[in-house]
Amino acid sequence: MPLVCPRCHRANPAEAAYCHFDGVVLVPPAGGTLPPGALPEEFVFPSGRRCRTFDDLVQGCQYEWEDARILLKRGEFGPYFARIGRLDLARMAREAHENPDTDIALHQFVGSLPASFTQGPRLDLQPRRLLIGPIPAGREDEVRLTVVNQGKGLLQGKLSVNAGVLWLHTGALDNGNQVSLKTARTQDVTLRVSTRGLVAPQSYSTSLTVVSNGGVVEVPVRLDVAAIPFGREPFRDACSARDLAARMRANPKGAVPLLENGAISAWFALNGWTYPVTGAAATGVAAVQQFFEYMALSKPPPLKVDEPVLAFECAPEVARSSKVTIRTDARKWVYAHAESDVPWLHITTPDVSGPQQATISFEIDPRQLRPGVTHETTLRIVGNAGQPLAVRISAVVRAPRKSRQRSRLRTDGVVIVGLAALFYRLLLAVPSDLYARSAPAGLKDWMKPALIEPGYLRSFVLATSWIGAIVGLLVARRLAGKIPDLVCATIAGAFAGLIGSATLGCLLAVLDTVPRLLFAALNRADPGALLARVMWIGWASACWGVGGLILGGVLSHTGPSGKRILASFVAPVARLLGWLESRSMP
Repeated sequence: MPLVCPRCHRANPAEAAYCHFDGVVLVPPAGGTLPPGALPEEFVFPSGRRCRTFDDLVQGCQYEWEDARILLKRGEFGPYFARIGRLDLARMAREAHENPDTDIALHQFVGSLPASFTQGPRLDLQPRRLLIGPIPAGREDEVRLTVVNQGKGLLQGKLSVNAGVLWLHTGALDNGNQVSLKTARTQDVTLRVSTRGLVAPQSYSTSLTVVSNGGVVEVPVRLDVAAIPFGREPFRDACSARDLAARMRANPKGAVPLLENGAISAWFALNGWTYPVTGAAATGVAAVQQFFEYMALSKPPPLKVDEPVLAFECAPEVARSSKVTIRTDARKWVYAHAESDVPWLHITTPDVSGPQQATISFEIDPRQLRPGVTHETTLRIVGNAGQPLAVRISAVVRAPRKSRQRSRLRTDGVVIVGLAALFYRLLLAVPSDLYARSAPAGLKDWMKPALIEPGYLRSFVLATSWIGAIVGLLVARRLAGKIPDLVCATIAGAFAGLIGSATLGCLLAVLDTVPRLLFAALNRADPGALLARVMWIGWASACWGVGGLILGGVLSHTGPSGKRILASFVAPVARLLGWLESRSMP
């Protein structure tokens, strides 16, 4: 006879062991009689909870939700149902085990178990729809959501924000932006809303997903972001870029300081708007016109360059200055920004503006150019509303002309050495013959070596050693040294000057030996102290000059090495005269 299911009261074939409709046991297995819905083998949770019926198992999963998730993930439900002969439930347990979301898998698995009606946890949310705002741009706020358990037992699960949403978060960003739920009655969840970086005024939508043992619910969320009005006079309370532009058109002078100090660009950024002006900002009234042109509220004037091609011939060591003028026929302001990609072209006024024309000044540095070679570059200019302009510039540095003075210096190097020796001896006469040798009263005293005079070397050192300290100080300043460096350099220079002046005083007395001997042979009468001093200085200097001529003649005939030494005497004077010549060139 047919078997009637004790649960759904439907008829089943006599050979059926389980109800074909809800899976309730119809015929007890061999070895005993089981009541409807009983389990042939107890199922024990890790906490020690024992389940003897399907109702107990469902209730155990609801109350021991975390343990049930672990058991499902380990795959322990499938082998259990296979042991008790419920291959259908074992198959469902395996399918749930393969679901990547364990909470949803467990919820679906528990709902498929053949249990009679059992009151478990039941999920509800208050409110069921979140309407946030309007919130001003750049601000943060909090919203509350209440999770309610309208059933019995412990409601467990998780609340998560959809991936990719940055303006709504649960505060648990390190946990996948999720909140764990565990409550018998109610649980408040606080969500944080941040409108930083969002464009205003605009609405944004997303959803929250709540998965629990009491059900799965999706909560729609909408955020309204309000624009922050402009907060400075004379355009206070302007609520949009168009509104601000309309007020600026009526009061352009009032907009100049706000554009120059960045107040308007900061307001754009605060509301998440893209500031229309790109590149360098203009100044003065041109900044207002620039704003309108980039906002497409005003047509930019067509620009042209007076001279699109420029060629320059530069003198060595002398910077060449020039300028480029940008014009328009329209009665509007011209603003522009210029750039150069070569080091020898320096733009002195990269950002310019003016009524109907603007002038860009630049300099060419010939020290960075190879003489005799034409160098070319392009001066790139960006004008009104991003209009590109270009000026082709070429520059050549002419080779230094060989002046008469420099030619004479190179051909008559022997004379230069003689003149240099004469000049050095006259220069040394001040500390040596006029200061250190103050004792001689006549010619006979000048015929004696200077070193035998008491106090000569000391006086000479005192008269010249201070030069070393000054040289050390100047070198340290040139190297941008700090105060300790200046002090140390001055002390080191003073010691070097002391040693150098003593050496120079001794060397001078030795080099004066030949003039002294010749002077003793040529002069017999004593003309007096003053005239004798003058005669000695002139005679010694003349002898040094003759000696320099002889030395120059010898060096000029001693091959390349002698010529190099001779060039070292000539080079300082050649550079000096060349510099004077270059400064006099137009």
